[in-house]
Amino acid sequence: MKKNTIIRQIITKIGRNLLWLTSRNSIDRATSGLSEKDFDRIEEWIAQKRWAEDCSMDQVAEALDICHEQLSAYFILRFGQHFLRWRKEVRIEEAAKLLLSDRDIPTAIIGEAVGISDKSNFRKQFKQVKGCTPSEWRLKH
Repeated sequence: MKKNTIIRQIITKIGRNLLWLTSRNSIDRATSGLSEKDFDRIEEWIAQKRWAEDCSMDQVAEALDICHEQLSAYFILRFGQHFLRWRKEVRIEEAAKLLLSDRDIPTAIIGEAVGISDKSNFRKQFKQVKGCTPSEWRLKH
């Protein structure tokens, strides 16, 4: 009995995770409260790399003409994580690419380019995501 309950819980959890990995067409719009135009605006914001701008989640939602909760729901349903975590990871992935594409650019400038203007904060966030500092990243790769 207990084994069956655990198996059901695991299957339920896997099902939820699969929902996060599905395409935007199968995201439950009723739950997110987003229209097709809302999805398009968010995806355009992402494609334009506006995540590198220095703005809060509320400011992003306002610029996209949606509410904070809708923006949050989109990122949870689409990427399986909250907006701020997603943005941090995207910024650090872009920084990692930039660190290797031009090794002469100072790490602080790369941090600013991806939207993290404080050098120590950039170093801290980079280490959280990549497990090493930006300078160490360059040396390893």
